Amino acid sequence: LLMSSLIAYPLSRKRLPLRRTFVTVVVFTMLFPTGIIPMYILVKSLGLINSLWALILPYAITTFNMIIVKHYFQPIPDSLEESAFIAGAGELTILFRIFVPLSKPVIAAIGLFYLIVRVQGRERRPAAAAQRRA
Repeated sequence: LLMSSLIAYPLSRKRLPLRRTFVTVVVFTMLFPTGIIPMYILVKSLGLINSLWALILPYAITTFNMIIVKHYFQPIPDSLEESAFIAGAGELTILFRIFVPLSKPVIAAIGLFYLIVRVQGRERRPAAAAQRRA
């Protein structure tokens, strides 16, 4: 959830240069999912072999969820952001004190998406193990 918000916030703002290019690259990665071998090469090149981070970082963000959060952030008026800038707030302060409280519904929905994926993953494992035994 945190990673989706951190990436979706700048992509939803119009002042980011090359915003459309970044969004196109993100959507392109969604069209062609990676396999286990490219994921292993990535983890090995980052030096994360035999580390807990090897399980966390590659799956820290889902492209689909990031796009949903980005589209939820877009209609939030720029005037809220500008008034926070005038008051002296930085980018992360604006994200966590303005955007995140306004986006509780989408954060709850994305949290449910992650929960459903986790529950389905746990249900499949015992069934597959039972089928192999039979």
